Amino acid sequence: MFALSLALASAVSAAPPKGPTADDYVGRWNVKITNAEDTFVGGGFSIEKAPTGLVGGVVWRWGSYGPAKVAVANGTLTLTRDAGGGKTDVFEARLEGSTLVGQAKYPDGKTHAFEGRRAPVLDTKQVPSWGEPVTLFDGRTLDGWSLRDPNAKMGWAVVDGDLAVVAPKGNADLVTSRSFGDMKLHIEFDVEPGSNSGVYLRGRYEIQILDDKKLGTESHGCGALYSRVAPKVDATKAAGEWQAYDITLVGRQLTVVLNGTTVIDNVLVDGITGGAINPYEEEPGPLMLQGDHGKVRFRNIVLTPGQ
Repeated sequence: MFALSLALASAVSAAPPKGPTADDYVGRWNVKITNAEDTFVGGGFSIEKAPTGLVGGVVWRWGSYGPAKVAVANGTLTLTRDAGGGKTDVFEARLEGSTLVGQAKYPDGKTHAFEGRRAPVLDTKQVPSWGEPVTLFDGRTLDGWSLRDPNAKMGWAVVDGDLAVVAPKGNADLVTSRSFGDMKLHIEFDVEPGSNSGVYLRGRYEIQILDDKKLGTESHGCGALYSRVAPKVDATKAAGEWQAYDITLVGRQLTVVLNGTTVIDNVLVDGITGGAINPYEEEPGPLMLQGDHGKVRFRNIVLTPGQ
């Protein structure tokens, strides 16, 4: 009997450790490229259970959040998304402790290594106490701002008291030196005909600026949380007119008022948008203005931080 017990104990100890299961990957993941050659390092995965199996979505570097096929085999997670032209981007990862470690493979053969961690909940309903409003643009200089990519050309300038994109080609986004968590933001913008820009909250959630009335209440239209949350109504004015955003972000609770009309009403944000400079949602981040998609002017940029 004693010998049998020893044999069973030996067999149990010799069994290979159990690897991650499909359930271990369900949820939201904040993902960061660890060997990027530029500043576009943010990504995110969303994985859910469905009657047919796992379903998911990916946002990566720049561009839109979109659907992805999801599979788990032998403990390895694979997400596959359409890259256009019948080609795919493939993301393979495995849990090492609580860290998601993997590699992105692109149709041209290039790869990126990445690490990820579970996205925080951040769904508090408590209203923070608010600090003193901070004026982020003085109307005279670019003090307190820097280019997202220090190697890019400077396509921003102060023009007649406005913060303006004067040369979008080869320009980079403009980032505040200060970082913020919860916030109330007032910002005014004047977008040129056919132009495109955006306001990034904490450097990771883009509120779209666009002159394209055809998109209206789509998730890429003006007033949208880019590619994730569409505006309820089209409250945009014509290009060349000054417009105003009043935005509140507490945790992941987002409200967007465009030109006095609430277009996103206390929505729980599902993740970062393309172009994020840091995907980790629990961390504070800067205000960032998109500067490489077209000409636009900003003024009266006032942010009230939560405390």
